[in-house]
Amino acid sequence: MKYLIIEDREEKRDAVKAEIFLLDKDAVFDTPDNLDDARVQILTKAYDLIVFDIFLPVRKGEAEQDLSEDLIRVFAQSKNYHCESIALTLYADDDQTRTQFNDNGITVVSYDDESRWKSSLKQKIKRLAVKPRSDFLIFCALSKERAAFQMTDAVIGQMSTIEGLNCQEVLIGDFKGFCITPPRMGLVNMAITAAKAIEVFQPKLIGMSGICAGVEGETKFLDIVVGDICWEYQTGKFKDNRFFQEPYQAPVSNSLRVHLEQLVEQHEILAILKSGLFDSELKDSSMRLGAISSGSAVIADASKMQEIGMQHRKWAALEMEMYALYEAASQSLCRPMFFGAKSVVDMGNASKGDALHNSACVLSARFVVEVMKRFLPEFARAA
Repeated sequence: MKYLIIEDREEKRDAVKAEIFLLDKDAVFDTPDNLDDARVQILTKAYDLIVFDIFLPVRKGEAEQDLSEDLIRVFAQSKNYHCESIALTLYADDDQTRTQFNDNGITVVSYDDESRWKSSLKQKIKRLAVKPRSDFLIFCALSKERAAFQMTDAVIGQMSTIEGLNCQEVLIGDFKGFCITPPRMGLVNMAITAAKAIEVFQPKLIGMSGICAGVEGETKFLDIVVGDICWEYQTGKFKDNRFFQEPYQAPVSNSLRVHLEQLVEQHEILAILKSGLFDSELKDSSMRLGAISSGSAVIADASKMQEIGMQHRKWAALEMEMYALYEAASQSLCRPMFFGAKSVVDMGNASKGDALHNSACVLSARFVVEVMKRFLPEFARAA
Protein backbone atom coordinates (compact mmCIF):
# COMPACT_ATOMS: atom_id res chain seq x y z
CA MET A 1 0.00 0.00 0.00
CA LYS A 2 1.03 3.62 -0.51
CA TYR A 3 1.65 5.92 2.45
CA LEU A 4 2.26 9.66 2.61
CA ILE A 5 4.06 10.82 5.76
CA ILE A 6 4.16 14.61 6.02
CA GLU A 7 6.81 15.25 8.67
CA ASP A 8 9.87 17.48 8.95
CA ARG A 9 11.45 15.77 11.98
CA GLU A 10 13.52 12.78 10.92
CA GLU A 11 13.30 10.87 14.21
CA LYS A 12 9.51 11.09 14.31
CA ARG A 13 9.21 10.17 10.63
CA ASP A 14 11.39 7.08 11.08
CA ALA A 15 9.35 5.98 14.09
CA VAL A 16 6.11 6.20 12.11
CA LYS A 17 7.59 4.28 9.18
CA ALA A 18 8.86 1.55 11.50
CA GLU A 19 5.40 1.15 13.04
CA ILE A 20 3.77 0.87 9.61
CA PHE A 21 6.32 -1.75 8.49
CA LEU A 22 5.26 -3.98 11.39
CA LEU A 23 1.88 -4.49 9.71
CA ASP A 24 2.71 -3.87 6.06
CA LYS A 25 6.05 -5.25 4.88
CA ASP A 26 5.38 -4.01 1.32
CA ALA A 27 4.65 -0.43 2.31
CA VAL A 28 5.69 2.30 -0.14
CA PHE A 29 6.38 5.77 1.27
CA ASP A 30 6.50 9.37 0.15
CA THR A 31 7.89 11.65 2.86
CA PRO A 32 7.66 15.38 2.13
CA ASP A 33 8.99 17.61 4.90
CA ASN A 34 7.36 20.92 3.94
CA LEU A 35 3.99 22.24 2.80
CA ASP A 36 4.94 22.92 -0.82
CA ASP A 37 6.18 19.37 -1.42
CA ALA A 38 3.26 17.86 0.51
CA ARG A 39 0.76 19.80 -1.58
CA VAL A 40 2.21 18.42 -4.81
CA GLN A 41 2.07 14.84 -3.51
CA ILE A 42 -1.51 15.11 -2.20
CA LEU A 43 -2.83 16.62 -5.43
CA THR A 44 -1.03 14.37 -7.91
CA LYS A 45 -0.89 10.91 -6.31
CA ALA A 46 -3.35 8.54 -4.65
CA TYR A 47 -2.56 7.11 -1.22
CA ASP A 48 -4.03 4.50 1.08
CA LEU A 49 -3.04 6.38 4.26
CA ILE A 50 -1.82 9.92 4.93
CA VAL A 51 -0.03 10.81 8.17
CA PHE A 52 -0.11 14.56 8.84
CA ASP A 53 1.98 16.80 11.02
CA ILE A 54 0.45 20.14 11.98
CA PHE A 55 3.56 22.29 12.39
CA LEU A 56 5.69 22.37 9.22
CA PRO A 57 7.81 24.79 7.21
CA VAL A 58 6.14 26.15 4.11
CA ARG A 59 9.35 25.52 2.17
CA LYS A 60 12.43 23.46 2.92
CA GLY A 61 14.72 25.25 5.34
CA GLU A 62 12.12 27.68 6.70
CA ALA A 63 10.77 27.79 10.26
CA GLU A 64 7.88 25.58 11.39
CA GLN A 65 4.41 27.09 11.69
CA ASP A 66 0.82 25.94 12.14
CA LEU A 67 -0.35 24.95 8.67
CA SER A 68 -3.57 23.20 9.71
CA GLU A 69 -5.87 25.17 7.42
CA ASP A 70 -3.58 24.82 4.39
CA LEU A 71 -3.21 21.06 4.85
CA ILE A 72 -6.93 20.50 5.36
CA ARG A 73 -7.85 22.63 2.35
CA VAL A 74 -5.52 20.73 0.03
CA PHE A 75 -6.62 17.35 1.40
CA ALA A 76 -10.34 18.12 1.08
CA GLN A 77 -9.99 19.17 -2.56
CA SER A 78 -7.80 16.26 -3.66
CA LYS A 79 -8.40 12.74 -4.93
CA ASN A 80 -7.26 11.54 -1.46
CA TYR A 81 -10.14 13.13 0.46
CA HIS A 82 -11.63 9.67 0.99
CA CYS A 83 -8.49 7.85 2.14
CA GLU A 84 -7.57 6.91 5.71
CA SER A 85 -5.78 9.75 7.49
CA ILE A 86 -4.31 10.62 10.89
CA ALA A 87 -2.50 13.63 12.34
CA LEU A 88 0.29 12.87 14.81
CA THR A 89 1.39 16.03 16.54
CA LEU A 90 3.25 17.30 19.56
CA TYR A 91 0.76 20.18 19.73
CA ALA A 92 -2.63 18.52 20.05
CA ASP A 93 -4.16 20.64 22.81
CA ASP A 94 -5.82 23.20 20.53
CA ASP A 95 -9.54 22.30 20.43
CA GLN A 96 -10.13 24.35 17.28
CA THR A 97 -7.37 22.50 15.44
CA ARG A 98 -8.75 19.14 16.54
CA THR A 99 -12.22 20.12 15.36
CA GLN A 100 -10.96 21.25 11.95
CA PHE A 101 -9.13 17.98 11.34
CA ASN A 102 -11.91 15.78 12.73
CA ASP A 103 -14.55 17.55 10.62
CA ASN A 104 -12.58 16.46 7.56
CA GLY A 105 -12.20 12.85 8.69
CA ILE A 106 -8.64 13.20 9.98
CA THR A 107 -8.02 11.69 13.42
CA VAL A 108 -5.80 13.85 15.66
CA VAL A 109 -3.58 12.03 18.16
CA SER A 110 -0.87 13.39 20.46
CA TYR A 111 2.57 12.07 19.58
CA ASP A 112 3.56 12.43 23.25
CA ASP A 113 1.32 9.47 24.08
CA GLU A 114 3.33 6.67 22.45
CA SER A 115 0.98 3.79 23.16
CA ARG A 116 -2.03 5.76 21.93
CA TRP A 117 -0.60 6.98 18.62
CA LYS A 118 0.77 3.53 17.82
CA SER A 119 -2.58 1.94 18.60
CA SER A 120 -4.45 4.49 16.48
CA LEU A 121 -2.06 4.00 13.57
CA LYS A 122 -2.45 0.21 13.74
CA GLN A 123 -6.23 0.55 13.66
CA LYS A 124 -6.00 2.65 10.50
CA ILE A 125 -3.76 0.10 8.78
CA LYS A 126 -5.95 -2.84 9.80
CA ARG A 127 -8.97 -0.99 8.43
CA LEU A 128 -7.19 -0.67 5.08
CA ALA A 129 -6.84 -4.45 4.87
CA VAL A 130 -10.62 -4.96 4.81
CA LYS A 131 -11.52 -1.81 2.87
CA PRO A 132 -13.10 -2.58 -0.53
CA ARG A 133 -10.71 -1.69 -3.32
CA SER A 134 -11.03 -1.72 -7.05
CA ASP A 135 -8.78 -0.74 -9.93
CA PHE A 136 -11.78 -0.35 -12.23
CA LEU A 137 -15.57 -0.42 -12.30
CA ILE A 138 -17.93 -1.45 -15.08
CA PHE A 139 -21.58 -0.43 -15.02
CA CYS A 140 -24.42 -2.25 -16.78
CA ALA A 141 -28.07 -1.23 -16.59
CA LEU A 142 -29.41 -4.74 -17.21
CA SER A 143 -28.48 -8.20 -15.97
CA LYS A 144 -28.16 -9.50 -19.56
CA GLU A 145 -25.62 -6.75 -20.26
CA ARG A 146 -23.56 -7.92 -17.30
CA ALA A 147 -23.97 -11.60 -18.23
CA ALA A 148 -22.33 -10.85 -21.60
CA PHE A 149 -18.96 -10.47 -19.85
CA GLN A 150 -18.97 -14.28 -19.58
CA MET A 151 -18.19 -14.19 -23.32
CA THR A 152 -15.13 -11.98 -22.94
CA ASP A 153 -11.61 -12.93 -21.88
CA ALA A 154 -12.11 -11.30 -18.48
CA VAL A 155 -12.25 -13.66 -15.50
CA ILE A 156 -15.70 -13.44 -13.92
CA GLY A 157 -15.94 -14.06 -10.19
CA GLN A 158 -18.61 -14.27 -7.52
CA MET A 159 -21.52 -11.91 -7.03
CA SER A 160 -21.73 -10.05 -3.74
CA THR A 161 -23.42 -7.13 -2.06
CA ILE A 162 -20.93 -4.46 -0.97
CA GLU A 163 -22.23 -1.33 0.77
CA GLY A 164 -25.65 -2.15 -0.68
CA LEU A 165 -24.31 -2.35 -4.27
CA ASN A 166 -25.02 -5.29 -6.60
CA CYS A 167 -21.44 -6.31 -7.51
CA GLN A 168 -19.78 -9.07 -9.49
CA GLU A 169 -16.02 -9.49 -9.29
CA VAL A 170 -14.11 -9.14 -12.55
CA LEU A 171 -10.40 -9.72 -13.18
CA ILE A 172 -8.76 -8.20 -16.25
CA GLY A 173 -5.11 -9.16 -16.38
CA ASP A 174 -3.55 -8.20 -13.04
CA PHE A 175 -6.30 -5.74 -12.21
CA LYS A 176 -9.31 -6.33 -10.00
CA GLY A 177 -12.66 -4.64 -10.42
CA PHE A 178 -16.40 -5.03 -10.19
CA CYS A 179 -19.29 -5.01 -12.62
CA ILE A 180 -22.22 -3.23 -10.97
CA THR A 181 -25.89 -3.00 -11.91
CA PRO A 182 -28.37 -0.52 -10.39
CA PRO A 183 -31.74 -1.63 -8.95
CA ARG A 184 -33.51 -0.39 -12.08
CA MET A 185 -32.51 1.01 -15.44
CA GLY A 186 -32.62 4.74 -16.10
CA LEU A 187 -30.78 7.95 -15.32
CA VAL A 188 -31.79 8.36 -11.67
CA ASN A 189 -30.87 4.86 -10.53
CA MET A 190 -27.61 4.91 -12.47
CA ALA A 191 -26.64 8.31 -11.07
CA ILE A 192 -27.19 7.16 -7.48
CA THR A 193 -25.48 3.80 -7.99
CA ALA A 194 -22.49 5.21 -9.86
CA ALA A 195 -21.90 8.08 -7.44
CA LYS A 196 -22.02 5.72 -4.46
CA ALA A 197 -19.80 3.09 -6.08
CA ILE A 198 -17.15 5.65 -7.06
CA GLU A 199 -17.00 6.91 -3.47
CA VAL A 200 -16.75 3.37 -2.05
CA PHE A 201 -14.21 1.87 -4.48
CA GLN A 202 -12.19 4.91 -5.68
CA PRO A 203 -11.44 3.33 -9.10
CA LYS A 204 -8.87 4.53 -11.63
CA LEU A 205 -10.97 3.72 -14.72
CA ILE A 206 -14.73 3.36 -15.25
CA GLY A 207 -16.58 1.85 -18.19
CA MET A 208 -20.15 1.16 -19.23
CA SER A 209 -21.44 -1.41 -21.71
CA GLY A 210 -24.87 -2.34 -23.05
CA ILE A 211 -27.41 -1.69 -25.78
CA CYS A 212 -28.69 1.48 -27.39
CA ALA A 213 -30.85 2.83 -30.18
CA GLY A 214 -29.07 4.11 -33.25
CA VAL A 215 -29.82 7.15 -35.37
CA GLU A 216 -30.95 6.62 -38.97
CA GLY A 217 -28.25 7.74 -41.37
CA GLU A 218 -25.58 7.96 -38.66
CA THR A 219 -25.32 4.41 -37.31
CA LYS A 220 -26.10 0.86 -38.37
CA PHE A 221 -27.34 -2.20 -36.48
CA LEU A 222 -24.68 -3.66 -34.15
CA ASP A 223 -22.40 -0.66 -34.50
CA ILE A 224 -20.41 -0.03 -31.31
CA VAL A 225 -20.87 3.62 -30.37
CA VAL A 226 -18.43 5.06 -27.84
CA GLY A 227 -19.77 8.10 -26.00
CA ASP A 228 -17.47 10.94 -27.00
CA ILE A 229 -19.95 13.36 -25.43
CA CYS A 230 -23.24 12.71 -23.60
CA TRP A 231 -26.22 14.81 -22.63
CA GLU A 232 -29.74 14.39 -21.25
CA TYR A 233 -32.30 15.29 -23.91
CA GLN A 234 -35.09 15.94 -21.37
CA THR A 235 -33.65 19.07 -19.74
CA GLY A 236 -35.24 22.40 -20.58
CA LYS A 237 -38.45 24.31 -20.00
CA PHE A 238 -42.08 23.95 -21.05
CA LYS A 239 -43.62 27.32 -21.89
CA ASP A 240 -46.73 28.19 -23.93
CA ASN A 241 -47.20 24.52 -24.77
CA ARG A 242 -43.69 24.30 -26.21
CA PHE A 243 -40.53 22.62 -24.95
CA PHE A 244 -37.40 24.75 -25.04
CA GLN A 245 -34.31 22.52 -24.90
CA GLU A 246 -31.44 23.19 -22.51
CA PRO A 247 -29.06 20.23 -22.81
CA TYR A 248 -25.89 20.11 -20.71
CA GLN A 249 -23.06 18.01 -22.06
CA ALA A 250 -20.50 15.74 -20.35
CA PRO A 251 -17.46 14.67 -22.43
CA VAL A 252 -14.80 12.04 -21.89
CA SER A 253 -11.39 13.45 -20.96
CA ASN A 254 -9.18 14.55 -23.82
CA SER A 255 -6.38 12.15 -22.85
CA LEU A 256 -8.66 9.11 -22.92
CA ARG A 257 -10.47 10.35 -26.02
CA VAL A 258 -7.26 10.18 -28.05
CA HIS A 259 -6.78 6.53 -27.03
CA LEU A 260 -10.40 5.66 -27.87
CA GLU A 261 -10.25 7.45 -31.21
CA GLN A 262 -7.21 5.42 -32.23
CA LEU A 263 -8.74 2.17 -30.99
CA VAL A 264 -11.98 2.45 -32.98
CA GLU A 265 -9.95 2.89 -36.17
CA GLN A 266 -8.24 -0.49 -35.78
CA HIS A 267 -10.28 -2.84 -37.97
CA GLU A 268 -8.46 -5.94 -36.77
CA ILE A 269 -9.82 -5.27 -33.26
CA LEU A 270 -13.37 -5.21 -34.60
CA ALA A 271 -12.89 -8.65 -36.15
CA ILE A 272 -11.80 -10.02 -32.78
CA LEU A 273 -14.81 -8.49 -31.05
CA LYS A 274 -17.16 -10.12 -33.56
CA SER A 275 -15.66 -13.63 -33.28
CA GLY A 276 -18.23 -16.32 -32.52
CA LEU A 277 -21.18 -14.06 -33.42
CA PHE A 278 -23.15 -14.74 -36.60
CA ASP A 279 -25.85 -12.10 -37.08
CA SER A 280 -26.02 -10.91 -40.70
CA GLU A 281 -25.94 -7.30 -39.46
CA LEU A 282 -22.34 -7.81 -38.33
CA LYS A 283 -21.17 -7.68 -41.94
CA ASP A 284 -21.60 -3.90 -42.10
CA SER A 285 -21.26 -2.90 -38.44
CA SER A 286 -18.35 -0.81 -37.22
CA MET A 287 -16.93 1.09 -34.24
CA ARG A 288 -17.07 4.85 -33.82
CA LEU A 289 -16.94 7.70 -31.36
CA GLY A 290 -20.17 9.63 -31.33
CA ALA A 291 -22.52 11.95 -29.48
CA ILE A 292 -24.92 9.97 -27.27
CA SER A 293 -28.10 11.30 -25.69
CA SER A 294 -29.66 9.81 -22.56
CA GLY A 295 -33.20 9.90 -21.21
CA SER A 296 -35.42 8.10 -18.76
CA ALA A 297 -37.97 6.79 -21.28
CA VAL A 298 -37.77 3.95 -23.78
CA ILE A 299 -38.28 5.55 -27.21
CA ALA A 300 -40.08 3.67 -29.99
CA ASP A 301 -41.24 6.63 -32.05
CA ALA A 302 -39.55 8.02 -35.16
CA SER A 303 -40.91 11.54 -34.67
CA LYS A 304 -39.53 11.69 -31.12
CA MET A 305 -36.15 10.53 -32.39
CA GLN A 306 -36.22 13.31 -34.96
CA GLU A 307 -37.04 15.86 -32.25
CA ILE A 308 -34.14 14.70 -30.05
CA GLY A 309 -31.85 14.80 -33.08
CA MET A 310 -32.28 18.56 -33.32
CA GLN A 311 -30.10 18.91 -30.20
CA HIS A 312 -26.88 17.75 -31.90
CA ARG A 313 -26.03 17.69 -35.61
CA LYS A 314 -23.90 14.53 -35.30
CA TRP A 315 -26.04 12.64 -32.80
CA ALA A 316 -25.27 8.92 -33.07
CA ALA A 317 -27.22 6.99 -30.42
CA LEU A 318 -29.87 7.13 -27.71
CA GLU A 319 -29.84 5.22 -24.41
CA MET A 320 -30.89 5.61 -20.78
CA GLU A 321 -27.88 5.77 -18.43
CA MET A 322 -24.58 6.99 -19.88
CA TYR A 323 -24.99 10.70 -19.12
CA ALA A 324 -25.62 9.86 -15.45
CA LEU A 325 -22.38 7.86 -15.30
CA TYR A 326 -20.37 10.61 -16.99
CA GLU A 327 -21.67 13.25 -14.58
CA ALA A 328 -21.12 11.08 -11.50
CA ALA A 329 -17.53 10.37 -12.54
CA SER A 330 -16.68 13.93 -13.59
CA GLN A 331 -18.02 15.41 -10.34
CA SER A 332 -16.18 12.94 -8.10
CA LEU A 333 -13.07 14.25 -6.35
CA CYS A 334 -11.26 10.97 -7.00
CA ARG A 335 -11.32 11.92 -10.71
CA PRO A 336 -11.40 8.53 -12.44
CA MET A 337 -11.12 8.23 -16.21
CA PHE A 338 -14.45 7.13 -17.70
CA PHE A 339 -16.04 6.02 -20.97
CA GLY A 340 -19.11 4.19 -22.21
CA ALA A 341 -19.67 1.93 -25.22
CA LYS A 342 -23.02 0.58 -26.36
CA SER A 343 -24.09 -1.41 -29.40
CA VAL A 344 -27.06 -0.53 -31.63
CA VAL A 345 -30.07 -2.86 -31.50
CA ASP A 346 -32.79 -0.69 -33.09
CA MET A 347 -33.45 2.77 -34.49
CA GLY A 348 -35.85 3.98 -31.81
CA ASN A 349 -38.91 3.50 -34.01
CA ALA A 350 -42.00 1.29 -33.97
CA SER A 351 -40.08 -1.75 -35.28
CA LYS A 352 -38.13 -1.95 -32.01
CA GLY A 353 -37.29 -5.54 -31.02
CA ASP A 354 -34.84 -7.63 -29.01
CA ALA A 355 -33.47 -9.98 -31.70
CA LEU A 356 -30.03 -8.35 -31.61
CA HIS A 357 -29.75 -7.82 -27.85
CA ASN A 358 -27.49 -10.76 -27.04
CA SER A 359 -24.93 -9.99 -29.73
CA ALA A 360 -24.98 -6.28 -28.93
CA CYS A 361 -24.35 -6.98 -25.26
CA VAL A 362 -21.39 -9.20 -26.12
CA LEU A 363 -19.88 -6.69 -28.57
CA SER A 364 -20.00 -3.80 -26.13
CA ALA A 365 -18.74 -5.95 -23.23
CA ARG A 366 -15.77 -7.11 -25.30
CA PHE A 367 -14.99 -3.55 -26.32
CA VAL A 368 -15.01 -2.39 -22.68
CA VAL A 369 -12.67 -5.23 -21.67
CA GLU A 370 -10.35 -4.38 -24.58
CA VAL A 371 -10.12 -0.76 -23.41
CA MET A 372 -9.45 -1.88 -19.84
CA LYS A 373 -6.70 -4.29 -20.91
CA ARG A 374 -4.94 -1.63 -22.95
CA PHE A 375 -5.16 1.39 -20.68
CA LEU A 376 -5.49 0.23 -17.07
CA PRO A 377 -1.69 -0.14 -16.66
CA GLU A 378 -1.21 3.48 -17.75
CA PHE A 379 -3.94 4.95 -15.55
CA ALA A 380 -3.02 2.79 -12.56
CA ARG A 381 0.57 4.04 -12.72
CA ALA A 382 -0.63 7.63 -13.02
CA ALA A 383 -2.70 7.24 -9.83
